[in-house]
Amino acid sequence: MKPFSVAYTSACHFGVIAAVHLPDDPAPVPDGVLGQLPEVERDHARTLGGYRQVSFVGGRLALHRAIRGLGRRAGPVLPGEGGQPQLPEGVAASISHKRTLAVALAARDTHGSVGVDLEDLGPARMGIADRVLVASERALVDQLPAQRQWTAVLLRFSLKEAIYKALYPYVNRYVGFEEAEVTPLRDCQADVALHLKEGEGPFLVEARYQWMDGHVMSTVRIRSGTPAPE
Repeated sequence: MKPFSVAYTSACHFGVIAAVHLPDDPAPVPDGVLGQLPEVERDHARTLGGYRQVSFVGGRLALHRAIRGLGRRAGPVLPGEGGQPQLPEGVAASISHKRTLAVALAARDTHGSVGVDLEDLGPARMGIADRVLVASERALVDQLPAQRQWTAVLLRFSLKEAIYKALYPYVNRYVGFEEAEVTPLRDCQADVALHLKEGEGPFLVEARYQWMDGHVMSTVRIRSGTPAPE
């Protein structure tokens, strides 16, 4: 696979997902690749070094492709104070990356805000469970066979990261792991209960996940309001 080439672009439940291959190498991004970005983004990329430059460039390439999938075009998209992309009017989007892959989710903002998170399946790091899980989640994970516990922790971690990204445009602050309780379902959806410490909301949260080759990817859409009664 060629570095910075498109891995895929596809429609998903919440918008358009685009993914770009990243080189597992901190060498400077070639000028030919930088030239695919708007000038302001190129200038910003040149202020970064190593893997930060690689991930920024790959993330922006994926983002622009996802936005084009909506039938839109965006000018330069620079990071905001919280690291979130400063998006053009009418667009909601989110970016995530691991060492060899960057993904972006883009949607029309009339349907709410979105978040995406990509995580490597290995190596297992069960030590993060106490930081990521609330007591009810930890009890459920502890009931699972040992060989399934890590993926159960990782999935909840990924979903919560995507929730934080989707919430940020509404709350403009860091949201801790303890402020969301996540219950993955068998149909690759998840129930989410928010316990926001500053009382923001109410919000309607939709969450989905998918297992990929060596990764799990979570996508979230959040809208103001409460669910309609069943």
